[in-house]
Formats: sequence, structure tokens, C-alpha cells
Amino acid sequence: MRSRLREFAADHQFVLDAVARHANIAEPVAIDLDEFYVPLLKAAKRGPFLPLDGLFVRDWDPNQRRTGAGMRFGTRLYEIEGIRFARIHFPYDDGLGYSAFNFIAVASQHYRRFYRIALRRRRDAEPPSVPPILPQEHLDLLWNNTIGYLDKPNLRRIKAYGGRAKRGLLLTGAPGNGKTMACRWIWEECRRRNWEWRLVTPDAYREARESCNAKEAVAALFCVERQGIVFFDDMDIALRDRETVRETDDQAVFLGALDGLTVNEGVVHVFTTNCSLGLIDAAFKRPGRIDLVLHFKAPDADLRSRLIGRWHPDILAHLSLDEMVASTKDYSFAEVEELKNLLILRFVDNGRWDWSWALQQFAINRNELNARRARHVGFGRDATANGIRRTADGIEAGE
Repeated sequence: MRSRLREFAADHQFVLDAVARHANIAEPVAIDLDEFYVPLLKAAKRGPFLPLDGLFVRDWDPNQRRTGAGMRFGTRLYEIEGIRFARIHFPYDDGLGYSAFNFIAVASQHYRRFYRIALRRRRDAEPPSVPPILPQEHLDLLWNNTIGYLDKPNLRRIKAYGGRAKRGLLLTGAPGNGKTMACRWIWEECRRRNWEWRLVTPDAYREARESCNAKEAVAALFCVERQGIVFFDDMDIALRDRETVRETDDQAVFLGALDGLTVNEGVVHVFTTNCSLGLIDAAFKRPGRIDLVLHFKAPDADLRSRLIGRWHPDILAHLSLDEMVASTKDYSFAEVEELKNLLILRFVDNGRWDWSWALQQFAINRNELNARRARHVGFGRDATANGIRRTADGIEAGE
């Protein structure tokens, strides 16, 4: 079969040359906007149409009036924040991808700024992530020490006054009380801003420690090239107090990598752990490594009420919110959500919202799990080798 690449390339170049001449777009760069298309076109000011080689076909599709180009063949000009760009549509071959004949062209000198505008418009078009149900003080501290801290104007001021370009947060507390919800919220806001982010799990850390060049591999876990957040999930193995639990050199490697990080713009390290704060190595908790500790407790009645209040309206219409809040005293967020899952399973089975059954079934499930607590769980080396016992409630030091 004869290749048509050269034929297509010649026609494509002809289109770009025509745009350069008639739209006054110097050295046009062809772009497939993909997910940036709708927010960018909605924000741009529409301009005149231009034919391609004397050809132009209008499109009267009423469903695409805001973001559609209003044409089937030709060019339309747009402008956004002083940058002129063109949308080109020339159906070439049914066998080619859509972006081969439907794309955006912008002058090469404006390309980088055009991309930054597109990023910002996409971010602004996305609905803000819903904050987790936590005490307002926790939410404010999380925001101010992560997203607010990394905001460019704040970073510039911090650097101008000689402040550190990195920050460390430690989130502690029993499992299920909101640490993961808090991290997910911050991660979503970080992603919306197109900041760099990284998630380091215990498995990733262990793999780095067992590599041929452990120090270099662990240091790579901390690396960011621009502003962003690095999340360290349940890093007990690297942070335990050496004197209390007689650990190995894990802490030295970990802390060395943390201190040796080169920061270009700004970075926040967010650590989570289920173990007691007293079991964490004091060297890790010094200022410059950890600047803020947030302890996540079991939700009080107000927080449980707010959590349950987000459940499906059909559930809330058939059950008493006050009764559900009162009967979940000392339950974690995760346990309250598990009750919701049990409610839904019961409803699917018999069509009834049965809160009493959910509570009873939850108690049965908890008892069965607690009966198997003697089984050792965790990660890394054998936890019992150094007198450590990891239980469902946390980490305990042996004799």
C-alpha cells in the first residue's frame, strides 16, 4: 500500500502557511487541546472566519454554539489575554485521527504563555474539591501549610525574607479518623493547580532501601523539580525511635535524604502514621523536618452528624439522624462509613433501611476481626525480631 504521509505532510504545511499569511500568526505551532479545549474556548473571544484555499463551509449545529467553531471546513480566529490563535478544520481522510485535521494553531513565540493560560483556565473550570469533614482548625492548618504555603506569591515572600522553601507535616492518629481524607483533599487541590506530587508507600520505601544504591534510591523518593507535595503513607518503618525499638539504620538513610533535598521552588512533605507520637524518632521531629503535627481523633457528635448528613437522601428520609449519631459514639469515620455500606447491602437484599441490623452486623464483623489479632501484620523486616509487635491498634515495644 502506498504511504500517504508525504502527501498529508505537504497539505498540513500548506494549511499552516495559509494561517500564517492570512491570520498573521508567525511560525504557527499545531496543538491538539484535548481536555483543555472546552475551558479555553469558553474563555476566548471569538473572531472572524477565514477560508482555506478559497473554501469555507458553515456549521449550524445548535448544540455546539458556545464551544463549536461554527464551521465544517475553514479557519476561525480567537483571542485570549492578548494572544491570537486559530482553530483549523479541514476534513482530510476518514482514516486519520480527528486531531490530524481539527486542531489549534498559535504563534511559536506565544506557545509557552498560551499553555500556561490553558492550564489556568482548565483549573478554574474544575469544581473545587469538597473539603473533608474535619474540625475547622484542622482544615485551616492543612490548607495554610500546604496549598497556601506553596502559592507562588507566598513562596516569593518566604524566600525574600530568608525562609525555608520546604515544610513538613506529620498526621497522626488511629486508623480511620480522617488522615487519608485530608491527604486526598490536598492531593486533589495540588493536581488542579498542575503542581508536582508524589506518593511514597511503605513498599516503595522498602524497595528503595533494598536497591544496590539505597541512599540514592531513597533520596529519589523526595525529589521534586518544581513546587509540589510529597505524601509519605504510614512510614513507621523509617520513623520509629531508635532507642525505644532498637531499629536499624533506616532512620539515618531516611533523614539524610530528607535533609539533602534540593528545592527549586517549594515542597511540602506530608507524613502519616498510626503509631504513637512517642515512638517516632526525636531526630525526625525536630524543626526543619517536621514543622506541624496534627492529631486526628475519633469524630465527635458534630462531625459524625456532618458525615452522615452527606449520605443519600433516601437513607436520611427513612432513618433518624439523631439516633444514628448517638449510636456511633467513639466510632471512627471509617467505621461510620462501613455502617453505611452495610445499610445499603441490607436495602439491596430486602428493600428496607434497617439501622439496628447494620449495628448488629457491624459488631459481629468487628468481633471476628478482633479474634484474629494475634496474627502479625505489617511490612518490612520481621517485626518481632527487634522486640516489636505490630497489632491492629498500632505498634507496641516488647521486652
